[in-house]
Amino acid sequence: MDHVQSQGTSGQSHQRQLPHLRYHRQRSQRRMSIVGLVTWDEYHSRYLLEQGFNNKYVENHSEKHKDMTRQMREEILLDRAAFLEAAHSNEEGLNIDEFLSFRHPEHSHATLLNMVQDIFDKLDDNGDDSLTLQEFVSLKQDDVVSNGPKMSEEMWKKERRREFEDVIDADKNGKVTRQELVMYSDPKNPSHALMEAKSLMEGADTNGDGKLSLAEVLAHKQLFLGSKMVDITKNFHDEF
Repeated sequence: MDHVQSQGTSGQSHQRQLPHLRYHRQRSQRRMSIVGLVTWDEYHSRYLLEQGFNNKYVENHSEKHKDMTRQMREEILLDRAAFLEAAHSNEEGLNIDEFLSFRHPEHSHATLLNMVQDIFDKLDDNGDDSLTLQEFVSLKQDDVVSNGPKMSEEMWKKERRREFEDVIDADKNGKVTRQELVMYSDPKNPSHALMEAKSLMEGADTNGDGKLSLAEVLAHKQLFLGSKMVDITKNFHDEF
């Protein structure tokens, strides 16, 4: 097997992300092509069918879902709350942009703006509408990583510093504006694929030659199987 270099890896990962984004936008448009809205009942019925319930159950089940597992009931409650929060223009249902914001936030510019606003609210200590390196590295890991393994505090700050200096601060003036952070936060930004490739190289390139051999890939197979490069959907959300 030929060696794999990080630049090629990142390019392939980014190219695989874009069809995923386009596919789900087209899929969402088909769901609401008749009346232009998706109601909660329509979405909830589709969800139950996807979970393996038959049409008879879907049409007659109790709204309290007493015969479901606790985990499924909690998922439905969370979905219901998120659905109502996304319904800005019409409480009866979601239009295309609202539905994408609900199920596919990677498409929603409003979601990106809200996320950036939250980051600035937490980190912009002096209120100058920009973030310095010191402010950015103060981002708490618990505010970003809710589940799964976490880095050491030292490694977390090191990664945030590299992220700030190498990727987000596009004009290299030592400050990050809202526009720069919005551009970086967009999942279609190829910088995410590049950072993922660098992470894989650092974790698997045991001999430090800047290339990956078959032996190195197989020796670190769990690293690759858990990567966003392999499972693109995992990068964005869990789809029912």
